[in-house]
Amino acid sequence: MRSAFFGLHVTTSALNVARANLHTIAHNIANAETQGFSRQVALQQAHQPLRGSAGRGMVGTGAHITSVIQVRNQFLDQKFWSQHSVSGQYQTKFDIMTLVQGIMREGEGGAGISSSIDDMFARLRYLTTNAQDLTFRRNFMASIESLATTLNSTYSQLRQQKADLNQEISVTVGVVNSLGRQISALNRQITVLELDGSNANDLRDQRAVLIDELSRYVNIDVREIETNADFAAGRTTDPRKSQRQLVILIDGVQFVNHFDLNQIEVRQRTTSDGTGIARNPEEQGAMYDIWWSSGMPFRMYSPTLRGELAGLIHLRDGNGGNFANFGTAVPVPAPAPSPANPFPLGFVAATATTPATVTMEFNANSRVDLGPTGIISVLNANGSGRDLRYTDYILHFDEDPTSATFGMPTHATFVLYEGDNPANTDFAPVGTTVTDISVGRTTSYMGIPYFMARLNELTRTLAAAFNEGRYLDGNQIPGVTGHFNGYDLNGNLGGMFLSHSTPNDPWTNWNGVGVFNYFNITASNFRINPELLANPDRLAIANGPATGESNADLAHSWVLISTDRGMFREGRVGDFVSAMTGDLGITGRQAENFAMSYSELMMVIDNQRRAISGVSLDEEVAMMIQHQLVFQAAARLFTTIDNIYDTMINRMGNW
Repeated sequence: MRSAFFGLHVTTSALNVARANLHTIAHNIANAETQGFSRQVALQQAHQPLRGSAGRGMVGTGAHITSVIQVRNQFLDQKFWSQHSVSGQYQTKFDIMTLVQGIMREGEGGAGISSSIDDMFARLRYLTTNAQDLTFRRNFMASIESLATTLNSTYSQLRQQKADLNQEISVTVGVVNSLGRQISALNRQITVLELDGSNANDLRDQRAVLIDELSRYVNIDVREIETNADFAAGRTTDPRKSQRQLVILIDGVQFVNHFDLNQIEVRQRTTSDGTGIARNPEEQGAMYDIWWSSGMPFRMYSPTLRGELAGLIHLRDGNGGNFANFGTAVPVPAPAPSPANPFPLGFVAATATTPATVTMEFNANSRVDLGPTGIISVLNANGSGRDLRYTDYILHFDEDPTSATFGMPTHATFVLYEGDNPANTDFAPVGTTVTDISVGRTTSYMGIPYFMARLNELTRTLAAAFNEGRYLDGNQIPGVTGHFNGYDLNGNLGGMFLSHSTPNDPWTNWNGVGVFNYFNITASNFRINPELLANPDRLAIANGPATGESNADLAHSWVLISTDRGMFREGRVGDFVSAMTGDLGITGRQAENFAMSYSELMMVIDNQRRAISGVSLDEEVAMMIQHQLVFQAAARLFTTIDNIYDTMINRMGNW
């Protein structure tokens, strides 16, 4: 049976609903400029109706607010997070490649690599007609010294940039972990506040802002999972029974599991005694690897990794796919050594006095310059594999002068790090086949190591050409005679012309025994023989000891170095430098274009999000007027009903 004051009850519900809507609108207006705030809406629903008189029909009982929700499109959120990570990756690449272009750009006044090489060959041509003039000899060697200084400086700046990137990776990992901790803490607060079935909208907005920021650094997959099976299946609709938990994956690996956090951490790539392990020969010092706190290695070179972290890794470690590759036939154990074959191919287990070693043969066209330490990656056909660190190695050269590969490394013996338990590694496990063995495999992106390696190739090729008249692969350059086979003004046979300096040995002057290792030369230590700089008469550019001081046959032959199309894969020396700077320009422009494109796309998606979730003051004012009218109408109705009751009770009297 309905109460005598039923009408007041219904009218009161109308007042409460209008007031709740006005409060929600006030909250929206107050947060119109709050970062990440999502417009909120009060959901209202009619009360359970009552049966009419004599059980006929239904009588409405008013309305009530069921919940206050945030207006948000999860699909657009996922799209934004996906694009944000790609935008962050390419923006990082563009910013760093702009710096690299500044380092390698041709300077004013002929200070660049290309102009230094042009100047060197121009002065060489002057020398061919003035071989007896010490001034022209000095000028030619000064131009080489200037080239060496330019290369030394450029290489050192690139190496410093690489070290800076290493530190930035550490900082970025710290930022990612900080965001993860904040998200996990908000998850706890949200869970507590939603136990009664309500929505912690403002906390969810704060969490969404953190997730937006996280997506800038890494690619994420965000899922809110209902863990109550009955609620998920629809067997109960009581919101208090809902148990939603947030899960965030980074590149497919769980990072946040609601309250729990699987952090990432940086570890220096070293052995137990602190020896740095290099993934690229261009590395100096111990770089950082990334690991999950659970003990799993973070897949730094995953092709699906995105975000600023991926950009930093690609720039720091990207070698353009230029790595050492070895034949997969590695006997275990290796045959016994013999005088004819002191380093047979295969694995040799450690003994009480000697470490484990493995000797492998270089594949054709493999990179043969290796870092003093590094990582051997063994990949099997079944997808399994292992990384083995090495702490030293020996290159074995082809010393047969009649061989096409004379002077080139043919295989290498690596001293393996015992901490990796190499004795427990089968290079050809039973039932599987080794498909790849490599050293220095990182990412194919043309990062800083790629350009450092190109500079090294330039210096080594020039050194081999001027010293011996040979290509870097050991073959003779047609028409070119090296400084070793020339004679100076005093009739003495020439020696080392271009080589390298080391911290402990300011000048490395080959003694003529064995095969000189040009791969010890880098753009950092490349230099001309200082004895020749001090004594230009000792520059050996004559083809015999008694042909006259005007003889400059070797200088004439050296001019061919600038025009020979077999010097590099790209062709001539100038072609090589142009290709290198072209690679730099293309890589930088690609990063710029992608950064702009994905940034614009991200802005479009964000504008779509704002159109749905953002607060429009015009719309809020319109809604405010609407609910104000509802409130006024309900108040007027309340007054009317109150007057009716007043008349009936107080003024009609007894009948």
